[in-house]
Amino acid sequence: MKQSIFFSFLLLFLIGCGYKPTTDYTTPLLGNKILTNVEIDIKNPGDSIYLRDALNESVVNDYDAKLNDNNSTSKIRLKVNSTSVSAIGYDGNGYPILYRANASITAYVTDIRNVITTYTASGSYDFATTADSIIDDNTKHNAIKQAFIQALRIIEFKIAAKEMNDNNRTSK
Repeated sequence: MKQSIFFSFLLLFLIGCGYKPTTDYTTPLLGNKILTNVEIDIKNPGDSIYLRDALNESVVNDYDAKLNDNNSTSKIRLKVNSTSVSAIGYDGNGYPILYRANASITAYVTDIRNVITTYTASGSYDFATTADSIIDDNTKHNAIKQAFIQALRIIEFKIAAKEMNDNNRTSK
């Protein structure tokens, strides 16, 4: 009973404040069939694969669209600018125990009007290890993928902001 009252108030608050999910802004600009492409980074091709996976997950889950090669309404092409993993925290003996993965990407988005817009974003992901552990490739790549996901969300917000600004200009 208390949960239903809480969720009712939460829903009423979100509706009252004018909240709209980002898909309300990205769908008119991108449509619901998106062609995705990730340029392979010659220096580190593995990161490109993780970025492709993160992009495809983002299109399906965040944009609420379908991946489509034929009859796509828009296109998203990504390029890896840089990735890194560095120690940011140490234990009392000077051994690294906290790391940060950083990723920078550029997105070339072709919208439903066939207009290409370029977005750049960076993401980071912090993770901890024990003092005596060595970071294996799987842990490193998973952290970089999480940084890519954060950067992709920033790009999603930039796309939504562009649509909001375009709507404000046309409604005046």
